Amino acid sequence: MKTNPSTPTTNGWLRATAGLVAAAVIFLLGRYSAPQTPSHPSEPTSVPTDSNAAAAIVSSVALKNGSSETVSAAGVADWRQRLDAGAPSAARAKERLRMLSVWARVSPQAALEYVRNKMPRDRQFEALTTVFESWAGQDPAAAWDWVLTRENGDAGHLRSVLTEVAKNDPGMAQRFAGAYAGQHPDLASNAYLSALDGVMSTGNYEGAQRLIAAANVPNDEQRNMLLNFLAGEWARYQPENAAAWALTLPAGAVREQTLDAVGQAWSDIDPARAAEFAVHLPPGTARQTALRQAISKWTMDDPLRAGEWVLQYNAHGDFDQALAALATSSNVMNRNVSLALGWAGTIQEESLRRKSTIAIVSTWYANDPVSSMHYIKNSTELSPEMRQDILKVLAIN
Repeated sequence: MKTNPSTPTTNGWLRATAGLVAAAVIFLLGRYSAPQTPSHPSEPTSVPTDSNAAAAIVSSVALKNGSSETVSAAGVADWRQRLDAGAPSAARAKERLRMLSVWARVSPQAALEYVRNKMPRDRQFEALTTVFESWAGQDPAAAWDWVLTRENGDAGHLRSVLTEVAKNDPGMAQRFAGAYAGQHPDLASNAYLSALDGVMSTGNYEGAQRLIAAANVPNDEQRNMLLNFLAGEWARYQPENAAAWALTLPAGAVREQTLDAVGQAWSDIDPARAAEFAVHLPPGTARQTALRQAISKWTMDDPLRAGEWVLQYNAHGDFDQALAALATSSNVMNRNVSLALGWAGTIQEESLRRKSTIAIVSTWYANDPVSSMHYIKNSTELSPEMRQDILKVLAIN
């Protein structure tokens, strides 16, 4: 692959990879410039114009990844006719994408031309993604080179190609991402995020670790972003393994951040198990954060069980954030004010206990001004200072 360095005009890939974290992570919203050459190293292969030419290409191409798909020996005109046939419908749109995927294995440039000239604009992005993914699966080097040079480094297409390459050949994806990162170090992590996405989609988490270890990134901040992405994505499918890996990292901020990513993902799929993991972490910030994440999610499903679980540990300081999340969840505040106030009262840290109590009473006042005001004025559980703070928040003299 032959390219010349050029300076990106925008930060598109930074925005282009967002859907992935997480987290993290604000991608897939833009575009960036990539290395360009004044002219392509070689002109596009001429497109077959008849059935015999198409058949010759099909017979000379060994489709990768063991595909048994039969590629019809049809010329470009026949392909276009087939793609144009049929009344528009969801089923027809899906079938058209499948046909484009098959065509792109044999003549990707012709498939790209069809998408851009014949398909409605609102259908083009998905169709182009299909073409580039299929091309990358069949001839990754050519697809990558084409996007860099002929597509002006389009962020979405680069991500599609690099992610697809990483599914089939992590080593090649490592080389592509490393070469690009060497030219554009400020965008290095985004190239590697795309490669990680492909590697992890196949469950190759050890390969993802190796990719990060060898990543050509300019600073620890970008490498830590990759570690957090790995932790969060891994924990969505194998939370115990992801947690065990995170705990092997050296003690410090990086390990706490990866544990945070694991905790968030684990809490989304199984908050009770995530809470059990969190409670066995060493005392400190990491445990406090993990407990809060798990209890916040658990409360949405079963606040009573979550509350019972917390209270069985004779809650201490590390449980304060979890108790606050439990007591101030809308699910609890709007259904059982007494329970919410009781949980808030067990918070040890005074300022957090005060803040939680004020939030509960304010919500109660919005739902039932009469009953809540009676509580504010007469409850022996409220100190004079707390009572004044609540009245001030409610703007009541």
